[in-house]
Amino acid sequence: MAQTRNDPRGSLGRVVRGLRGAATLRLWPRQRPAPRPAPPGPPPDHGLDAAEQAALERLGEADGYATRWPVRREVARSLASRQLVVIASDYVLLTKAGRRALTGEAGAPD
Repeated sequence: MAQTRNDPRGSLGRVVRGLRGAATLRLWPRQRPAPRPAPPGPPPDHGLDAAEQAALERLGEADGYATRWPVRREVARSLASRQLVVIASDYVLLTKAGRRALTGEAGAPD
C-alpha cells in the first residue's frame, strides 16, 4: 500500500496533474488576435461592375419596384450596402441614389 500512495503514476497523481493543468488554463487566459477594423465603405461615386449595373437596370425597367429580383446574393448585398436598393422580405425598391447611379448622376446631392 505504501507504494500506491507514493506512486505519482497512480490515480491520485493523475488527478493532481489534471487539476494543476486546469488551474494553469485559468491563470493564463487565451490571447486572441486584435479585431480587424471594418473595411471602409466604397465612395458614393464608386463605379459599378457589370453584374451590379445589370441588376440596377433590371430593377429600373420594373419602375424601381420588384417582388422578384433574380440576382446573385453578392450583387444584392453590394447594392444594398451602397444604399442603392432597399431589400425587404417581399420586395426590392430602387432608392434615389440607385436612380442617380442608373442615370449617371452619381455625384449629385439628394
